Amino acid sequence: MTSISGFMANRYAALSSNAGQRQSASQTAGNAAVSSQQAVSKETAAAAPAPGTLASAAMIARDKIDAGYAKLGIAGTSGTTADQWDAVGFPDLDRQMLFAVKSNAGGLFSDAEVSAAKTEFNNRISDIMDANPDDPAQGYRDVIDFYDAASDDEKATFDWVVDRSEVQKSYFVHGGREDVGMGMPVVEKLMQAWGQLSAAGGNSNDLPNMPAYHEAMMWWAQDNGGAHHVDLLT
Repeated sequence: MTSISGFMANRYAALSSNAGQRQSASQTAGNAAVSSQQAVSKETAAAAPAPGTLASAAMIARDKIDAGYAKLGIAGTSGTTADQWDAVGFPDLDRQMLFAVKSNAGGLFSDAEVSAAKTEFNNRISDIMDANPDDPAQGYRDVIDFYDAASDDEKATFDWVVDRSEVQKSYFVHGGREDVGMGMPVVEKLMQAWGQLSAAGGNSNDLPNMPAYHEAMMWWAQDNGGAHHVDLLT
């Protein structure tokens, strides 16, 4: 679709050609305004991250949270209550926006906001489990679906890999029989780590000490360069 500024520029060019004369002072001023508008539009477009990216989700989340603060007349701090965070709008953030806040994508969020996002994330998992009070295996199966619905950016983090493997382990512990593996070597290696932990009689805090855990971390680092960064201008 032709933009308004583009349409105006074409119209000025046509008038000038038909008249066979130099542009008048008003036409020149009009063209200058159009050029200025086009320059601003190009600059804005260049600065805005591409839709659907984590950077875009982070900026949208930032705007939504700020709008929530403005509506309530508060600023989020470590003393902000759970009800206040809900009123700010954390339950309304979609999965990618929530991950953007939880991971502090682009450094746009405070420690209090990151903590609130983690709490909201855990609340969503609790809601899934609470929906299956008499069938924990089905609850964990549904939580697996929750993890698998994550964006590629979220799946690229080691935290996601560890959490996904833990939920998969819990599903089997509670009698799950469905093959819920994703064919991801790092996840399968972490499943080995959980097996090593069980054999050693340790608890989840000891998982990082398992040999398979170290292998999984090295594999993940090789695949992801050891870190996951977000550039808000790309």
